[in-house]
Amino acid sequence: MSGDSTGLPDSASKRNGRSIWFHIHFWIGWIAAIPIALICFTGAALVFEQNLFRWEHKALYQLDTTGEAMSVAEVLEAYRSSDPPLRVNHLGIPQSPEYSYSAYCAELHPDGNRGAGRVFLNPYTGELSRLSEGFSLSHFLIDVHRRMASGRIGQQVAAISSLVLAITCIVGLILWWPLRGRTFVRAVTRGGALDWHNALGLVVLVPLAIMAITGFTFTWGRQIWPALEALQDGPSQASRPTVEAPAGGSRLSIEAIVERALARYPEGTWTGFQPSNRDTSAHALFFTLGSGNAQLFLDPFTGEELHSPVAVRSGPATWYRQRFGRLHTLYPYGWVARILWGALSLGGTILVATGLWISIKRWRRNRTGSVD
Repeated sequence: MSGDSTGLPDSASKRNGRSIWFHIHFWIGWIAAIPIALICFTGAALVFEQNLFRWEHKALYQLDTTGEAMSVAEVLEAYRSSDPPLRVNHLGIPQSPEYSYSAYCAELHPDGNRGAGRVFLNPYTGELSRLSEGFSLSHFLIDVHRRMASGRIGQQVAAISSLVLAITCIVGLILWWPLRGRTFVRAVTRGGALDWHNALGLVVLVPLAIMAITGFTFTWGRQIWPALEALQDGPSQASRPTVEAPAGGSRLSIEAIVERALARYPEGTWTGFQPSNRDTSAHALFFTLGSGNAQLFLDPFTGEELHSPVAVRSGPATWYRQRFGRLHTLYPYGWVARILWGALSLGGTILVATGLWISIKRWRRNRTGSVD
């Protein structure tokens, strides 16, 4: 019988190597079992996040449209004139007359600004509604999914758990490789928990790896993007241009800015607005164009279209940056794709449960065997 460089038979060497990978898969799976199970379960539930949110907050999406709706300028002024004043960082443009405006805001205080989160405004009455007031199941699911409902520390735990999930997927692939071609046959003919665990793992392996990698990209983007751009040797995203405030110059009205933006993309759907909150910042407007998106920067003093001061370089980092959000949720690809993605995410929770069950059974068997 031939041997390897260690003097062990080939079969023994392979068994030892497989045992090492098994223990890696086993222990890192155990360490991050609960966070991974929660992330996968809430990810599956968040397929219906928008529907759940609209069901919970029906009043925000069933407005009485009697009367004239406020203009965007009047909406921004309504946020500014609230008590305490609110600065709009991003304004979501309602896609139906019955929908409220949605804005991510900061509260302005003499002793320092504070995050106000998402604040809605009824454009017919000017009434403000804060999501921080009361419980929201959809936002609780998001909080668990992104931060383990534990703030900044929980966010890091979720990101690390996503990284661990990606690693377990790779290790699972290595463990599966010797069984290739027999995985589903074993599950059907033998039907053991381990056989079904392996079969399910094979089905969800690639989707879970994609979800995991794109998931921790959201959290660690500030570290990931510079590294990827260094490999690509160029920026992956256009930076927001700056402007010079002319001496004694006055800003164009918001109505004039909106009119110019809508004329620029007459076939697009206006979805978001980031107003210029400083003299050196441009207005940013966001549009949906068919299956793609576009952003437009306008000078708040002249209304001229501005372009990023750096040219975006084509490459893998740019490709990934433009798509990682879509790959994480499959949101733009319709209901069928999203429901399938949610089911595959739920498979991660089932894998954790079956993996724990298999481990417990083995421990019990080993204990019984040792007693005998």
